[in-house]
Amino acid sequence: MTVSIFTINIKDIRNMYTGKYQQIQEKEVKLIAARAKSDCYEITTKFAEITERIRREPKNIEELTETKKYISEIGVQIEKLRKEIDGCMRTYDIASEFHHEFSSGENDDKWTLFGAPQRVRETIEAQSVVLEKAREAFIKAMEQEQEEFEETLDSLAGTVGGFAAYDDLAKYEEIAENVESVNERLQECLEKSRLFAQREFLVGKE
Repeated sequence: MTVSIFTINIKDIRNMYTGKYQQIQEKEVKLIAARAKSDCYEITTKFAEITERIRREPKNIEELTETKKYISEIGVQIEKLRKEIDGCMRTYDIASEFHHEFSSGENDDKWTLFGAPQRVRETIEAQSVVLEKAREAFIKAMEQEQEEFEETLDSLAGTVGGFAAYDDLAKYEEIAENVESVNERLQECLEKSRLFAQREFLVGKE
């Protein structure tokens, strides 16, 4: 019976496992760094959406009111995102502790995210001035429109008052057409009156 004797080189085995450990560690650190960059992009996108919404130009009093309401309630969301930023910063720190080097652009993205809440506050302050000017312009335009509306009502009152002059039944078709036209205009005035009332309420105007 032949017995083979193998000489085991402990140093080679140790080097092999050391190399494997280093490879695993490098992959784990890359995953952590990738997670940091992914979270950074996701949170930055949320802040970009918030900024875009705040800066959106209102087309009327209703949209202006919605924007002001959005601004007044955005603080809660900002606080939630601030916690997400803290978590993202910790992920960056872990990767750095394992000597992962982020590129210059990646570091710029990191610090841009870190300052995002402050920039939103600055955007709100600037946009509040813009919204107040827009509010004044909307009120002025509404007042002008209301003056024209009153003239329309006076014209309608004159038209309705003139119906009494129609005493010729042979002209009933003409009378019916005029009545139908006036009725449509009255309905339009009613809707506009409701719109004025709603907008006056939104801007706090009697």
